Amino acid sequence: MDTGKSAGSTEPPQVDFETVCRQIRAAVEPARAYAVSIHDRSGELVWLTESSMGPDEHEAVRQAFESYAEPESPPVQAFELGDGRSAVLMRVASPARALAGAVMVVVDSRSLGADRRDPRSLMNPRLARELAALGATLGSRYATPAPTPAAAPRRAPGSGAGVDPAAAELERLHVALRRASIALYVQPLVPLAKGSRFRRHEVLLRLRADPARGAPAAMLKSAVEHGFGSMIDRRVLSELIGWLKRNPGAWEDEEARFTVNLTATALHDEHFLKFVELCLAKAGIAAATIGFEIAAADAARNPARFAEVCAALHRLGCPVALDDFGMRTEHQELLRVPGLQALKLTHELIARMRNDKLAQATITAIGQMARVLGMHTVAKRVETPSEREWLTALGIDFVQSNAFAPPRPIDSVAPAPRGGSRPRPA
Repeated sequence: MDTGKSAGSTEPPQVDFETVCRQIRAAVEPARAYAVSIHDRSGELVWLTESSMGPDEHEAVRQAFESYAEPESPPVQAFELGDGRSAVLMRVASPARALAGAVMVVVDSRSLGADRRDPRSLMNPRLARELAALGATLGSRYATPAPTPAAAPRRAPGSGAGVDPAAAELERLHVALRRASIALYVQPLVPLAKGSRFRRHEVLLRLRADPARGAPAAMLKSAVEHGFGSMIDRRVLSELIGWLKRNPGAWEDEEARFTVNLTATALHDEHFLKFVELCLAKAGIAAATIGFEIAAADAARNPARFAEVCAALHRLGCPVALDDFGMRTEHQELLRVPGLQALKLTHELIARMRNDKLAQATITAIGQMARVLGMHTVAKRVETPSEREWLTALGIDFVQSNAFAPPRPIDSVAPAPRGGSRPRPA
C-alpha cells in the first residue's frame, strides 16, 4: 500500500507518544513524576507510561475536563490522590487555542509547594513548548465528535420522539468511559475434552450502573462508527492489565488466557500495537495471558492489515482468535496468517447442525483443519446439552454459552485469599 504523502497533504504528522511522555517527564524535573498520561479532547486516554490508571486518577481527569467547559477554568490543576501523590492536569490547546486534550502528570505532592496544591510550580518554558507541540497534532489526530446542541435533548429524561437510540447509547457509553464507570465481566469458554487444563475467558464490557444489561450492541456499533472503537479497546485493555497485575494468581499458577475483542477502529489504529506492547512491558505480565479476538468480516475487508496486526501480536506473544468464522473463501485465506490460534465458528452453523448434514460436514471440516494448523475451535451460543454433545462428537474444543457458563464479574475468577474462599459468580 502506498503511504507516501502528497505535497499538499493535510494529514497530521506521526506522533511518538512514548517520546512525548518521556520529554514531559523530563520537563517537570526536579519534581518526582510517577506517571504521565495523554488524553484527547473528550478526556479519553491516548497514551500512558504505566500499565493502568486507578479510580482516583480517572476521577481527576473527569473533574478537569468538566471544568474545561467553563471559560475561566485554570489551564493547570492539581488533585490530591492520597499516599503523598497528586495528579496535575495540564490543558493542551490547538494552534487555534481550542481544547485539543490534556496531559496528566502524577507527582510527589511535595513538588507542589508548601500547601501541596499549587501546580504552577511545575510550569516552565520547556514544558510549555512540549504542550504546544503536542497540541499541534493531538486534536486533529485523536479528536472525537464534540457535543452538539442537538445532543442536549437526549440527556433530558422523557425526551420522547425524535431521539436517535444509537446516538443516545453512544452518549451513555461516552459518559461512562469518562467517569470510569465501566466494569469488566468475563465469560469462560467451556472445554469439551475431559480433563482439559485450559482456562479461557472472553473479556466483556459492562456499565456499572446496569451490569446485567451489559454494553448494548447498538451502543458499541455506534461507538465504532463514530471512531470510539479504539478508545474502548484501550480502556478495556488498560483495566484488564491493571486487574491482572493486582491478581497475579489468576494467571501465574494456572494456564489462563483473557481475550479482548478488537474493534475495526483499533485494527487500523497505527498506535494501538505500540500501546499493547508498552502496557505489557510496564506491567510485567506474560503476553500469552492476553489474547485478541478479531471479527472475520473486519479481517476480510483488509487482509493485509489483519496479517500485519497478527504478525505484530505474534511477535509480542499475544494469541489471536478469529470470530464468526465460516467456510467462505475469503475466510480460509486468513488462516495463512501467523499468530492465529483459535477459530470461533459462526452461530449460523451451530443453529443448523442438528438438521443440516452440510452444516455438520462444515463444522467437522473446520475442526479437522484447525487441528492440522494447531488451532483451537470454539462454538458460540450453545444452549442445550444435546448441542454440546453434537459438538463434542464433531471434534470442537470449546463452547461459549450463557446456559453453561454465563458472564460474571472478573473478580469472581480471582484466586481465593489464603484461608478464604473464591467469590461465587453473581
